[in-house]
Amino acid sequence: MSQAMHLWRCFDTLKDIENLLKGTAILSSEEERRRRVKILVTPLYSLCQAIRDICNYLNSSQEMRSQFNKAQRFEINKLLDNFLKVVPLDKTSPIRGVRDKLSAHVDKLMPYEAKSIFDKARNHEIGTWLHECIITLQQLLSLEVYGWTTDDCPEGYLRLMSVEPYLVTFKLENGKPSMIAGVHITTSPKKLVLETCREVITTSQWMFRMEDPHLVSLKEEVTDSFESV
Repeated sequence: MSQAMHLWRCFDTLKDIENLLKGTAILSSEEERRRRVKILVTPLYSLCQAIRDICNYLNSSQEMRSQFNKAQRFEINKLLDNFLKVVPLDKTSPIRGVRDKLSAHVDKLMPYEAKSIFDKARNHEIGTWLHECIITLQQLLSLEVYGWTTDDCPEGYLRLMSVEPYLVTFKLENGKPSMIAGVHITTSPKKLVLETCREVITTSQWMFRMEDPHLVSLKEEVTDSFESV
C-alpha cells in the first residue's frame, strides 16, 4: 500500500516534531526555546517534503489513477498548490535555506553565523509552516485510499483494513485471499496521526504572537473533503 507508506512517512517525521516540542512551553528562556526550534527545522523540512510527495503520488501515480476522477485529482492538486504557497520548497524557500545551511554546516559555523542564518525564520513563521502541514495532513486523511495490514497474523492468513473501521482476516491459498475468516472492528492507524497532530498543536502554541493566525484545535472527526462527481 504505497499511499499508506507515504502517509506513514509523514507520521514518522511528525512524531519527531512532537518529541522535540515536548516540554518547550516550560523552558525558562526564549534562548532555550530558540535552540529547540533550531533543531526542529530539519524534521519539519522532511515533513514538508513528505506532504509534497504524497500529494504528487496521489495525483499522478499509475496506481492511483483508478482511485480518483478528474475533479478529485484537481482538488488534490489544488491542495498541494495551496500548501506550497504557504510553505514554498524551491531554492529560494526560507525553510529550505535555514535547513540546508544549518544541517550541512552546523559543525563549521561560528555561533554568530548560525544565528544569522536562523534569524531568517522567526518562531511564528516556523509555527505557521508547521500548522499548514497539519491542515494539509488532515485533508489528506479524509481520503479513503489507505490500506493497512498487521504483522500478528497466523501463517496462511492475512489481516487487512481497507474500509474503516473493519479489520478483515483472509485465509490464503497459493498466496492469495480465498475466503474471509473473520471481521473485527478496531481503530484505524489514521487516528494515531490525528492524535499526534493535536498534540503538536497544543505544544506549539507558544511559537505564535497574539496577532498571528494559527490552529488551536482540530475537529474530532475527519470528513471527506474530496467528494465524488
